[in-house]
Amino acid sequence: MDRWYWCNSSLTSGEVVSTTVNGIRLYDGDKKTGYDDGRLTLTNHRLLWRHETQSSSLGLHLSLVVLVEEEAGSFTSSPKLLLHLAQPPHSQPAGPVAASSNSFIKLSFKHGGYSSFHQVLQKAIDNHGWEKAPSLPCNYGKQPGGKAIHTGILGIERAIQAKQEETNQNISHAFEDLKNLMGLAKDMVSLSKSISNKIKERSGDVSADDTTQFRSYLLSLGIDDPVTREAFGSETQYHHNLAKEITQALEDPVKEAGGVMLLSEVYCRINRARGLQLLSPEDVMHACHVMKKLGLSLNLHTFESGVQVVQITGLDQEKVVEATVEVLNCHEVDGVSAGDLARDCGMPLLLAQERLLQAEQCAKAVRDESSEGLRFFPNLFFSRS
Repeated sequence: MDRWYWCNSSLTSGEVVSTTVNGIRLYDGDKKTGYDDGRLTLTNHRLLWRHETQSSSLGLHLSLVVLVEEEAGSFTSSPKLLLHLAQPPHSQPAGPVAASSNSFIKLSFKHGGYSSFHQVLQKAIDNHGWEKAPSLPCNYGKQPGGKAIHTGILGIERAIQAKQEETNQNISHAFEDLKNLMGLAKDMVSLSKSISNKIKERSGDVSADDTTQFRSYLLSLGIDDPVTREAFGSETQYHHNLAKEITQALEDPVKEAGGVMLLSEVYCRINRARGLQLLSPEDVMHACHVMKKLGLSLNLHTFESGVQVVQITGLDQEKVVEATVEVLNCHEVDGVSAGDLARDCGMPLLLAQERLLQAEQCAKAVRDESSEGLRFFPNLFFSRS
């Protein structure tokens, strides 16, 4: 309420009434005030509120209005207009409140009409009629000394535009730095390969394990020359070379994961290794489909449930089932859920569930469905037959 000031109801030079509405109550933020059931007049310069028993009016200059929002009513409350306001100038006349902790007010419309009033109010704010003819002796929109401050919608638009220009410049500089960084990264990967080869050729001081670990650290910088669609004349060649790149980059991680990796994880890992040269899910899918045809060390496998994984070529499924059965045998009494297997073997939950179902299909496991969920047990009937 500290943005309102006491004034008479007479219009100033150049001021024209736009619309008038009755039954308006004023709010200070979300708090009701005693200024109820008044007549609200909108001019091209101000909002004027006056109760019929009062001789003076409360005025609010439109240059202080930053944003107007509608607040729908309910069974117990009237619809309202929420006005976000800028700080008033020091030269503003006295008002009903010296200072307020709220930066917005509300206008409650008991008899409706708030949407149409909102439209007229927004039009008056956009027209900036107060700039064409000053309505009050105080210098609204100016600081002491004559320096203009940008208030209202125009000021916000100018501030946003300036911020956008600054952001665009920062983004341009950032991309220039990123290009330089990408160039340095390629040099670093090439250097890492050269150093790794030289260390591997040396004998004596450096062990094979140290050499392997050093190479792993350096090559984790990423793929130095990723396959791109523009480098090949056809989709087939592109996907064939992409399949080779995925195999080369992920063969060791797949082995470390037990020989099987979910296709979703393959997609995430290869894109992380490629940096800005990102692949679409369709390209990764097509590349994985041709792995078996090309005789690569990785290939795509689809479970009966439809879950797809990339696995080591020639992976012995019987050994995978036996490894799952070993875990079941360790929990013969309580059984094993997919979450238990995932936690014990360090694998994704979805893959753990597929392994339990695979063991069940091979008659090595049986299931127990209860209110506690789905658990698997070793098939003792099969083992004792």
